[in-house]
Amino acid sequence: MQTIPVDDAAKPLTVVQVIPDLQAGGAGMSVVQVAEALVEHGHRAVVVSEGGRMESDLERIGATFVRLPVASKNPSQIVINARRIAAIAREEHADLLHAQSRAPAWSCLLAGKLASIPYVATCDNLYREQNPLKRFYNSAIMRGARVIALGSGLGRMIEERYGTPHEKIAVVDRGVDLAVFDRAQVSAERIEKLARNWGLNAGDRVVLLPGRLTRRKGADVLVAAAQRLREAGLRNFVCVLAGEEQQGTRFASELWDRVHQSELADYVRVVGHCRDMPAAYALADIAASTVLPPGGPQRAMLEAQAMGTPVVVSDAGGRDEIVLAPPFTAEDRASGLLYPAGNPVELAQALFKVLAMGAPARAAMGRNGRAFVAARYSRKAFTERVLSIYAEVATAGRTAGH
Repeated sequence: MQTIPVDDAAKPLTVVQVIPDLQAGGAGMSVVQVAEALVEHGHRAVVVSEGGRMESDLERIGATFVRLPVASKNPSQIVINARRIAAIAREEHADLLHAQSRAPAWSCLLAGKLASIPYVATCDNLYREQNPLKRFYNSAIMRGARVIALGSGLGRMIEERYGTPHEKIAVVDRGVDLAVFDRAQVSAERIEKLARNWGLNAGDRVVLLPGRLTRRKGADVLVAAAQRLREAGLRNFVCVLAGEEQQGTRFASELWDRVHQSELADYVRVVGHCRDMPAAYALADIAASTVLPPGGPQRAMLEAQAMGTPVVVSDAGGRDEIVLAPPFTAEDRASGLLYPAGNPVELAQALFKVLAMGAPARAAMGRNGRAFVAARYSRKAFTERVLSIYAEVATAGRTAGH
């Protein structure tokens, strides 16, 4: 694929990013990072979303925010959104659209035709396809001028499952802000405040599960693993589930029910959204991933490693792309461990192994993780790659007469 530096575009670009919400999570953070990079390079950034906590970040960096119900999967609303996005594109003289998630991708596909501009879409995991209708719904991500795959493993899966031409897939590694996620920048006071808020005691060993609480992210697997650790006689550990519940579900309530039924209230905390994730990673002895379906790298595990925190990662989450772990790397270079997705017994064993290592060995793992993320997942490399894709697609679109 041809790479065109964004500063070499024929004119300043205007890019409309469309994302369901801006509450929290990797997708929202990526949208903000790209918007800021666009503005820094003299381009214009427009974000269409239902909104959320990150709206203030867009205002701070000088991006334009437009509120629309783009999280809706209702076909009629998707068409209405498409017409409105097309109108926004015309008013803003947009060069291209960028969809995050499937419903926005359908709206961008239609809006692109109405406004005669191309669109790209980001694929950050392989969606479930229970039937032909679901496969058709998922296909909107693959129909744009480019599919941005977050990780080379995900790129290969897209090519195999959908037959998407290799040259149409743009592999991009996520970006972590190494200045924000830096243990040296987190004060003891921030860590102590968070420990008090979470009801932790001195000497508690903390297993942190960061990220939104959804079934596909498998938080119930950690609860089951906590039960096995307690039954094995492990004490003074607390599993902290730090993330808000997915809207319209009762998953958090179901988790609480399971915690109380299993008499795990002393070992599990469901704390909701955390505003100070660097402090959360610094407080944790281990950060865990319990994701179930195959997908691309998870930002939270990369942030944890940037903070020097060892990780225990489901093998559905990117494997050697997300963590340095045996058997993909030597033990003295490891930044964490892998375990089979959905297996609470194996997760419990991996957690026990890391906790039993002692502080010096965990610190060595943490240093390996920081070096790994710094070498591959910098914010600058991520945004430069995305902006170069924008420049290429916009240039091709003008040549094609869009």
